Amino acid sequence: MVVKKLSKKKVGIIAGVGVLVLVVMILLFVSGFKNKEEVFPTFQDVGGKIETQVGNYKLDNQPYLGGPNSPVKVIEFVDYKCPYCAAWTNNHLPKFKKDYIDTGKVQLYVVNFTFLGPDSIKAAMVGEILWKQNHEAFWEYHDALYSHQGEEKRIWATEKYLLSIVKKYVPHGDATAVKKSLEELDGLLEVKEDFKITTTNGISSVPTFVVDGQKFVNPDLPELSQAIDSALATITN
Repeated sequence: MVVKKLSKKKVGIIAGVGVLVLVVMILLFVSGFKNKEEVFPTFQDVGGKIETQVGNYKLDNQPYLGGPNSPVKVIEFVDYKCPYCAAWTNNHLPKFKKDYIDTGKVQLYVVNFTFLGPDSIKAAMVGEILWKQNHEAFWEYHDALYSHQGEEKRIWATEKYLLSIVKKYVPHGDATAVKKSLEELDGLLEVKEDFKITTTNGISSVPTFVVDGQKFVNPDLPELSQAIDSALATITN
């Protein structure tokens, strides 16, 4: 897989992520991480066999925007605590959706890469639960959580806060059902599988996009558009 050359700013993002992965992975696989407010689930808390291989992102299991007949598949790797992910969604997704998804050119998939803290896992679990409830509910939550994101280095994605987001900003979601599902650790296996898919495929930063076998770390819209247009041209020729 090709990795596009990055600006110094983007290289800095990757370097920081690399260090964090080494530290936070320890927390993610130790059962029962606890802060003053609540116990956060970790990957040790769920069983189940997970098989991954390079090049297989298990897209059938991932939340998406766009129709299945869209010729170009774009995969975005995210952590809901990542400020760059929030900036990309808030600043670029509306135009990206208008130009590529609504026109039937692109199907966009979202894969969790939960490494910025133990509450990253819980935030992703709520997304997985809502996707099962109602696809519109997932995207309402996805956009709302980025618009009301806390500080990256603080543990802010608590159950209380996440449920408040669902109640206020997710009209197609059921907050009571989400709470029950969280108690049953629903969504945790999917988030764990996403983490393994991500690391198996050499993703080390968020947001990272994969287009036609190329990785793009925190791309601006023109950069990502150029990659998609090239992929479309290859398909039509």
